[in-house]
Amino acid sequence: MSYAVQKAKGVAYLAFERAGGAFFTKWYNKRFCSRDGMWDEYFTEAEAGMADSWNQTIWPVIRDFDFETVLELAPGAGRNTEKLARVARIIHAVDMNEYALRKLRARFQSVLGRCELHIHQNHGNDLDMILDGSITFIYSWDSAVHFDKAVLKDYVAEFSRVLKPNGTGFIHHSNLGDRAHMDIRRNPHWRSNMSKELFANYCGRHGLKIIRQIDLPWPPIVDCVSVFYKSATG
Repeated sequence: MSYAVQKAKGVAYLAFERAGGAFFTKWYNKRFCSRDGMWDEYFTEAEAGMADSWNQTIWPVIRDFDFETVLELAPGAGRNTEKLARVARIIHAVDMNEYALRKLRARFQSVLGRCELHIHQNHGNDLDMILDGSITFIYSWDSAVHFDKAVLKDYVAEFSRVLKPNGTGFIHHSNLGDRAHMDIRRNPHWRSNMSKELFANYCGRHGLKIIRQIDLPWPPIVDCVSVFYKSATG
């Protein structure tokens, strides 16, 4: 794509955003993240660091959670799915990007040991294919960092619906907040306008309780992991 075309699309996006607010930012964000092949190079690069991320940051936090029925949001090419499959009985992997889902299906053509894998395509902000109260653990690493706050707002409402009482969640998201540019491409590593305060606010609105929020200081990236649960008593 030429620079002139990219610039024109960026200008059009900014006009949409000023005219329509959250609707247009959500629309643009989902359209941007669903482009075929745009993450392919990163899928390859990220494989090398997955073991360290899992062993040093992820597993120490989630190791005591219930992995009976796991929802993995935006699994990409499956480097996280491979780790989760070692501890989960059922995984529902949900992504809007058909290219990523093709990579995921190709990677796991054979049975994942004792784990049962279900792959779903969504519309980028819904979990319509997941039954109410059917999930024991929700997980997303290194994907939701690109989700606009309006997209994550919708997802948190869905998390509340699909989680079982006492079910838990682990979501890695941006903490750039109001420092983010409206055009995600101008932010460090395409981080979104999400913040840990907003994530906690969304959880509170939908009956989810924050266990802890972990800052991930990776300059110039400003990220957070929000860990939460659904109370059995409401």
